[in-house]
Formats: sequence, structure tokens, C-alpha cells
Amino acid sequence: MPNPSPDPGVDEWVLASAAEVARNVARHGVSITWSEAAERLRRTVELLSGQVFVIDDGGTFTPLPQQETPRWQETGFAESVACAAVHYAGQPYYPENPQSSRVELAVPWDTATALVHLLSALLVARLTGPTPSCDQEQVEAAQLLNRLSADVAFEFSRDDDELLGDEEKVGERVYLLMQSCDVWQALDLLGNGREALRLAGVADMEILDLTLWEARCWLFGPYEQAS
Repeated sequence: MPNPSPDPGVDEWVLASAAEVARNVARHGVSITWSEAAERLRRTVELLSGQVFVIDDGGTFTPLPQQETPRWQETGFAESVACAAVHYAGQPYYPENPQSSRVELAVPWDTATALVHLLSALLVARLTGPTPSCDQEQVEAAQLLNRLSADVAFEFSRDDDELLGDEEKVGERVYLLMQSCDVWQALDLLGNGREALRLAGVADMEILDLTLWEARCWLFGPYEQAS
């Protein structure tokens, strides 16, 4: 089945967004021209505009319903294209607004799994520690833990060749993808919950501090720690 005709607004959007992609890629030291940025945007839109099918046990293909709003019209889509280009070059990507950005960052496996473990420990500390509490922050922490656990579980569901291939490395480390805003929220919750974790005795403080430092490096860049 042929792909649907491209939205006439795509070309206009590509022209308006190519400079943003080129700027975000170039600030990470990766060479890219305006034309290359525009081509990346156009190809990504074409890829995501194609019809997706599922196949049942009888071999019947069923088309999945498409989103009412095309992906390329979502806020931050151009940044996600820039991020993918930087990752493809083997470099970590640092969003300009990590607290609100939904771009998917490459986070090393050990750091990502440590964040999940520490968030779980924080929930235990909040609910069963010397001063147990259950408020909106705990609800948000539980929801965040669910999302990050799903990220890890998805990667575990892939076969070893896909998981450990060279294409899955950024900065020589095997990584998985986590949304920038989720990583930022995890850092905020764990930073604020440090004392609760210490009092409950459910986490090693040295591991906590190292994990927070590592995650900040992958979210803000290695020189953020000195600022």
C-alpha cells in the first residue's frame, strides 16, 4: 500500500525548522549543513507518515489507526530529529531546556537502572520510613518510576544483538533512551528525598550521590557540575 500523500504543510515546516535542527546539532560539535538538516527532517516525516500494520496468527494484515495530529506537528519534534543526529554521531545530546524537553536522551544502562532502583527505594522510604507520608509528590514519583521502569523493560525485551550492538553506544557506553523531562524529575525527586533515604536506610548514600552526578552529566553536560 503506498504511503499517503504528504501534507502540503510539511515543506513549509521543514523550511522553518531546518535552522533549529542545524543549530542544535552544531552546538554539540557535530558537522551539519542547513540542507542536510532539512533532508533529515523531511525523511523523518516520511518515515513516520507511513501506514503501520499488525499481523495476526492467520497472516492477515490490519492497519493501525493513525494519530489525528501528525508527529511532526508535536512540540519538540524538530529537537528530537537533532537529538537523533547527535546520537547517530556517537555523541550525547544536551537539551537547552531539560526540565520541559521531551526529547529522548541516551542514558547509560548503569545510570538508568540506578535511577529506577533509587526511585523505588525513595517510595519505600516515604511510605515506611520514620515519618511516612503519602502525598502528590509520592504519586508523581510512582508515575515516574512506572515510566522509567517501562523504558528499562522495553530494552530488556530486545535480543542481545540489538541491545549490545555498536549502534547502541554513545560515548563508548551502551545506553537506553529516557525523556529529558523524566530524567530531570528523577534528579529533583531524589535530591529532595536524600534525607528520607538516609533516615530509612534503604539506599547507599555514596551510590546515590554518584548516580545523581552521573545523571546530571548526561542531562546538562560534563561541565555543568562546576557551574
